[in-house]
Amino acid sequence: MPLFQSFRLLRHNLNILLIPITLDLIVLAVMIATTGWQLHSQWSYRIVLEMGLPSVFHLFNIPLTWAHVIVMLVWAFAQGGYIKALVSIIEGQPVRAAQVVKDGLKYWVPFAFLNITVLLAKAAASSLLIIMFGSIGAAASLLLFMVMRVLAVYWEFTVVVDNVNFDTAFRRSMKYFKHNSLSAIGMALVMFAFSGAASVLANYFVMPAAVIVTMFVYSFIMSIIQLALMLTLRETKR
Repeated sequence: MPLFQSFRLLRHNLNILLIPITLDLIVLAVMIATTGWQLHSQWSYRIVLEMGLPSVFHLFNIPLTWAHVIVMLVWAFAQGGYIKALVSIIEGQPVRAAQVVKDGLKYWVPFAFLNITVLLAKAAASSLLIIMFGSIGAAASLLLFMVMRVLAVYWEFTVVVDNVNFDTAFRRSMKYFKHNSLSAIGMALVMFAFSGAASVLANYFVMPAAVIVTMFVYSFIMSIIQLALMLTLRETKR
């Protein structure tokens, strides 16, 4: 199974976890230094729809601010390096810091455009559905985004693996999904279930030490899922 295979691969390439963990620690330190500790214990959850680079901050419903947009641009830089590192692991190549930075620079602009496009599309669709249907519209928007995430589950990976722009990658990722839909759906559901459960715990246990522990555990498990997805994409492309 892809999950077991990805677990074995990750055990021998734990240095890839330095990418999301280092970035999360920097964001956490900047947040504390500039605004103090802003997280409060609550019963809340968020189903993670972001693929590729994991971040503990994906688990929180953080209001959109200019600071959030800046962090998204930083994530866009790290995204290319992280996804390319997944490819290197599957191909039996070492993950090197210099190559991660090089790949981050190469794919920074495409992922920045992709993130901004998705953000605007989600905001527009959510607003429209909520205006039209109220609370039912909010639930409908979440369902819509989950369905679109499943259908385009390989979108971010395709940008790097096929080295194409994000609109071409979107069309190809839909084609890859059709060729291996059962595996793609299964992996997406695993990601939804894990991220939802992790979000509930992360939003309840929000002490700094708990967030840091969550950061390490979440990066590890989500990287297993991302590697498994990359394995299914490789099988699909054969």
